[in-house]
Amino acid sequence: MSMPLQLAAAETEDRDDRLARARAALGAAERSAARWGGRIDRTALRGGSLRPVESGPDSAPDLEPEDGLGTRLPVPGPLSSLFPRGSLREGSSVAIEGAASTSLLLSLAVAAAGEDSWCAVAGMPDLGLRSALDAGLDPCRLALAPTHGEQRPQVLSALADGVGVLVLGPDLDLTPALWRSLLSRARTADTLVLAAAPPGRADIALRSTTHAWTGLGTGSGRLRRRRLAVTSSGRGIAGHREVEVLLPQASGMIAQAPQERTSSAETTAPAGIRLLQSVPRAG
Repeated sequence: MSMPLQLAAAETEDRDDRLARARAALGAAERSAARWGGRIDRTALRGGSLRPVESGPDSAPDLEPEDGLGTRLPVPGPLSSLFPRGSLREGSSVAIEGAASTSLLLSLAVAAAGEDSWCAVAGMPDLGLRSALDAGLDPCRLALAPTHGEQRPQVLSALADGVGVLVLGPDLDLTPALWRSLLSRARTADTLVLAAAPPGRADIALRSTTHAWTGLGTGSGRLRRRRLAVTSSGRGIAGHREVEVLLPQASGMIAQAPQERTSSAETTAPAGIRLLQSVPRAG
């Protein structure tokens, strides 16, 4: 191996060693701060958000965080305007209340988990694998956790440590102390927590209300879709934000609500249909 390559390899090993030691020290500081209700941002030591900074022509590069906002997770497009920067931060928490909370939870979980992360669902005993598959979750990276028994706090804590997205459904009876403990562990492990009506505060709070249903005619038919108004408030949001969405959609669980149709548009003949003039009969 040539001398330049040996120097480059040594610099890489030294940088990785310093980064590993710094992460270990930060983990110990986080555990200490958590006992007093504190919080330390891990994003400064995340490898994906670090970039080299040259301090001189002969000096080894140092690592500097690109920003202090951490790794961002995607959200469904129709809901992106509800969140700061149109995304969610790893290790953050979202509380959802109101109509269609289960559908909103699953929509956020599918977008945040992506194609790599594991997702765990607790507090939804009626959610089956077929329903999860229809929602877009990968059953190969999905854990459905039971929530009964004396080991429930230990199970939830293990999930907060081991998955990328943790969904806490409406049937999960959490205590405020357990909620705070789960948030602390999730921040340390960079786990996104999505909860239906939790017993405490979350970083972002969503509230949804039903505006209208469609599909039911005059005395016949069935309900097919509903229009929801979803508002958000919390960290990084001045006041509150609001969007209107439609649930459900054949090509996805959620879609942007279209503009209200005018009366002229509703009476226009569909494209591709040509009206023929009547022809008088012969004889």
